[in-house]
Formats: sequence, structure tokens, C-alpha cells
Amino acid sequence: MMERISGTALRAVAIAALLVAASSLAGCGGSSGAPKTPEQAMIERDKAFANASPDVKAALGEAEAAMKAEEDAKAFMQLNALSARPDLTAEQRGAAAQSMLSVSKKLDEAAAKGDREAAALLESYRASK
Repeated sequence: MMERISGTALRAVAIAALLVAASSLAGCGGSSGAPKTPEQAMIERDKAFANASPDVKAALGEAEAAMKAEEDAKAFMQLNALSARPDLTAEQRGAAAQSMLSVSKKLDEAAAKGDREAAALLESYRASK
């Protein structure tokens, strides 16, 4: 009986490990979840959203315009709204999340330098999760 439980437990651990590995490779291009550079995030976004619907592409365009203008708070909010859309694929959601992480890193740096708007936005976002 003890061997059967050990085998079952071993299988469960193996399945869990495979699921973790597969999920890290599937939605995020094999990333560890760490923020990517803006350039890396842009490449993933372009690839993921190449076949998106016009309204999804428009929402992405607004977020990208805010990122290019270095309006990080606006970009963060738009990427958050984009990633919450139910009509995104897993790849699109992962690309939007990676972009959010990149912008979040910039907001963290701004908050550390005394930017109260950045600090308030991040605090509000984290409290909502």
C-alpha cells in the first residue's frame, strides 16, 4: 500500500512540474516572468497581436502610444485593461502582461525617486489584486 501511495504522489509531483514548465513556456515565450526590456516586450506584442481583431489592435495601439510618449501611468492602465479583455488569446494576454511588467518596473523606479503619482497608482493596483 505504501508503494502505491508513493507512486501516486510521485506522478502528481511530475504532472505538477510539467504543468508549471508548460505554462511558463506557453503564454510568455519561455520567459521566467521577469520584466523584459521594452524592446523584447514590443517584439512579443507584435508577434502575439499580429492577427488580433481591429478593436483589440486599437486598444493595443493606444497603450503603445502612451509607452512611446513615456506616459507610464497611462500605459500601465491601458495595458491592464487590455490584458483583462476576455477576447484575448493566451499568447496575447501573456504579451500584454509582459509589457505591463516592463512599465511597472519604470513606475517602481519613478516611485522610488519620489513620484507620488507612480507610487499611488502602483499602491492602488496592488491593493486591488
